[in-house]
Amino acid sequence: MKRYYFIQSIKVLAYSLLAVVAVNIISSFFYHRFDLTEEKRYTLTTSTKKLLNGLEDNIEVEVYLSGKDLPAGIRILQNETRELLQEFRTHSKGKVSFHFFDIYGIKDQKKREEFQLDLVKKGLKPTNLEVNSQNGFMEKLIFPGAIIKANGREIPVQILENQFSVGAQGSLDNSVNFLEYKFANSIQKLTREHQPIIAFLQGHGELGIEPLQEFLKALAEQSFSIDKVELDKDKLLHNNIDILVVAKPQTALNDKEKFLIDQYIMNGGKTLWLLDNVIGDLDSFKLAPSIMAIPRDLNLDDLLFRYGVRTNHNLVLDLYCNKIPIIESVGGQAQPKLFPWVFYPIAVPGKNHPIVKNLDPILFKFASSLDTLANPNVHKTVLLSTSTYSRLQPTPFQIFLEGAKQKPNPYLFNKQNVPLAVLMEGEFSSLYAHQFTSDLQQILQTENSAFKSKSVTNKMIVIADGDIASNDFDGQQVPLALGYDKYTRQLFANKDFLLNCVEYLIDDNNLIVARNREIKMRLLDKAKVLEDKTYWQIITFGVPLLLIGIFGVVYHFIRKRKYATS
Repeated sequence: MKRYYFIQSIKVLAYSLLAVVAVNIISSFFYHRFDLTEEKRYTLTTSTKKLLNGLEDNIEVEVYLSGKDLPAGIRILQNETRELLQEFRTHSKGKVSFHFFDIYGIKDQKKREEFQLDLVKKGLKPTNLEVNSQNGFMEKLIFPGAIIKANGREIPVQILENQFSVGAQGSLDNSVNFLEYKFANSIQKLTREHQPIIAFLQGHGELGIEPLQEFLKALAEQSFSIDKVELDKDKLLHNNIDILVVAKPQTALNDKEKFLIDQYIMNGGKTLWLLDNVIGDLDSFKLAPSIMAIPRDLNLDDLLFRYGVRTNHNLVLDLYCNKIPIIESVGGQAQPKLFPWVFYPIAVPGKNHPIVKNLDPILFKFASSLDTLANPNVHKTVLLSTSTYSRLQPTPFQIFLEGAKQKPNPYLFNKQNVPLAVLMEGEFSSLYAHQFTSDLQQILQTENSAFKSKSVTNKMIVIADGDIASNDFDGQQVPLALGYDKYTRQLFANKDFLLNCVEYLIDDNNLIVARNREIKMRLLDKAKVLEDKTYWQIITFGVPLLLIGIFGVVYHFIRKRKYATS
């Protein structure tokens, strides 16, 4: 009898092992993950799935968010990154591979420092953390980012967001929210047949290489090809230019140039307008105690009006503004002191669009206002606007530097949410639809193009400030980070905003939808934990032991009855 039960037990064990092996083999071919979270945090967007399913090239991801003694928040971000990349690997059928690399695994300090310097050159930003080790608290330099490689090219991905406006927890939440978009967008860039070309208009006093170099550097790091175009020399139409950037022209465009830009838009070309409609510059105060802000004629008002936006020739003043230094005599010595400068409005992004969602504030300098116009074929979205305490100042207008020392009258700042940046999407009508002449026909013949009176579905962004893309310089004329103010030592999100604008204009697969995800880290209520600590300890440890005890008693009772001899 005992031998019979022994053989039966061996059979049950063998069948169980075979079943486990079979289930594992089948599951390796038929993978499915059940996402029961409220915000579907482990479910990829449709656009990302389509991208991954269509991959033909192998993608390698090297993540540097690794190491010992990391703070809890960084470990959460590390786990979220690993789980996301596992999803990427599954949906790409193994085309996406990844591994986590611990920089401190390089024991040779010199080699480790050389490796870290190489990561900085590739575009990854280090973060200094205070970690709790066996020897107490110490500072540790980590690189919370990744390098994505494919086709002999690579793109850096900054995983951790550092945003002063939302604090540490808000930055962690946003880091998790943007993970899918950052990785999917980078993979899309590496797998494109050709790198997107961003061309900067030249020939009208636009921003040159020096004030744009931080913006250009950021574009290059994101695998964009950068070019320039002069409309009297270079070909604009059918020249594979994906985005035309008009960055702070200072002289008027002629009618031929306007016509070429119009037809570029009608043929599907994307445009990013960075316009200064008023002549005004803080450096002018070095020569005089006051300046005269006067309208600047760029000969673009009718063109943009036709597309759906009015660019005004005024100045936007805002009580929520940046500060500037003014020299004052303190104790017989001249010292700079910071004063609010209402001509430098600070725009706080909302959550109405993926371009601006969860961005830090953006700094404007001598900006003008925008008005959106009724056009049923074009959808307008105000991306950035002023605060609830702003004012519109017509020009010409004399500005005194000493005016910064005077407290502004809040009753004069009775405007609110004045548009400063507008996105337009839809079918644009040509300005020349009813004024197409033989001279314009000859221009198109030189470009080997036919006239179009209406565009395909297209998009453009108009920003009422050219200096939004201009980086400042330190005392040795070394360029500072785009958006960094050397006087207040505050970093504004100008670079991130402009990059998001470019990404959105170039994104035909709607990957940026992933940037709209809202994932919140559910943290424990510390006060509640302390209050109910004993109760939950009893539940956590006592209930399982009680269930095991009940099961043991029942099992023993059944076994005793089954094998009892009569």
